[in-house]
Amino acid sequence: MAKTNIIAGLDVGSGKLTCIAAAHDFETNTLKVLAGRSVPCKGLRGGMVSDIRETSAAVTHILGSIERECNQEIGNLFVGVRGAHLESFSNHGTYNISRMDKEITQADMDLAIENAKAMPIKNDNEIINVIPQGYAIDKQKGITNPEGMEGSLLEVDVHITTGSSTHLNNLAKAIQRPGYKIDGTFYSLVPLADTVLTQEEKEIGALILDLGGETMSVGIYIDGILKFSRDIPYGCDLITSDLSRLLHTSRQNAKEIKEKYGVSFPTFLDEEGEIPVPSLDGRSTHNIKKSFVLDIIQPRVEELIEQVALCVENSGYKKLPVVGVVTGGGSLMPGITEHCVNILGLKEARRGVVQRDLITSDDEFFDPLYSTAMALAIYASDNSGYDDYSGGSYEKGSSFFGKLGKLFKGVDIFGG
Repeated sequence: MAKTNIIAGLDVGSGKLTCIAAAHDFETNTLKVLAGRSVPCKGLRGGMVSDIRETSAAVTHILGSIERECNQEIGNLFVGVRGAHLESFSNHGTYNISRMDKEITQADMDLAIENAKAMPIKNDNEIINVIPQGYAIDKQKGITNPEGMEGSLLEVDVHITTGSSTHLNNLAKAIQRPGYKIDGTFYSLVPLADTVLTQEEKEIGALILDLGGETMSVGIYIDGILKFSRDIPYGCDLITSDLSRLLHTSRQNAKEIKEKYGVSFPTFLDEEGEIPVPSLDGRSTHNIKKSFVLDIIQPRVEELIEQVALCVENSGYKKLPVVGVVTGGGSLMPGITEHCVNILGLKEARRGVVQRDLITSDDEFFDPLYSTAMALAIYASDNSGYDDYSGGSYEKGSSFFGKLGKLFKGVDIFGG
């Protein structure tokens, strides 16, 4: 298979991997989705590797199937990470321009950002993303792009995301072992917000909530800038667990009941009726009322959104978000946006999917399930300088496992 300009976004989620492959369509001058897949992964918990063999097998399966469908190798692979090990905070950097020529260059901007990155972080942590929030020249604030302007003192505010080096390296190894190379690592919320939020929403004050199975990612935008982000180590899998325990059925059956009949707000409960529930051993069924499913789901959803409210309150921006945008698999639950309005005190809330003018794709991939993977592909395509402020690339030939990968790409090198 020939290697091409195919860009793949790999979303490392809660117990699953989701990938979108896209390439530039020169006829329409747009980015076009070529293939997409989502597969379960027993080796992931909360976005972190718990079993490297299982994770590598899932990587081999999903990326191999993507390449076979495209009949081409993946040219660039970009990975989105999440999890409780991530930490985000803001910092300030300065750079004195002492030369006679006071015109600010991109190199000056980069040095100011580098100075902003020079701050103490945990020993086992590394920087994943650095996002410039705004600049000042000679104490004049409110400058979005200082390149070409003149001044003696350049200042920059940045939003920094760090993550555990151990977790990130384990994930890199799991992807390298089948022979793939990581060209960039991003905190998933950043590209996701850029593709599901409108600029107007970012300007007036927006909260983005990515509802996953085992994690919830929260971001707050004010005046067009990401001011706060955090991952919460709880997610919608708790709803599945509640249903499984209280309905005395398997988790798989509980998941299907949640997706088919689940609602989290009373107004979404249609006519009362009964639902057949298989027993744990699958040998019999019993019937329950739809309202009983609501009685199980609603308190858990309220508890999850209250955790988000606590996170927002501790952010220092409690009164500033006006609108809420909910995405991820959990956003498909009817009534979620209503709980966000009521509990978070938002003026309005909506379900967010990737904006259709950013990419060409079949309708099936404009599903919240694929939003983060699609966002990664778009973000990498639009930001040619991704290596400047994102996590470093991982060459498959830079380690023992990477060199093995060149020889055994797509093969389960663990055996068995």
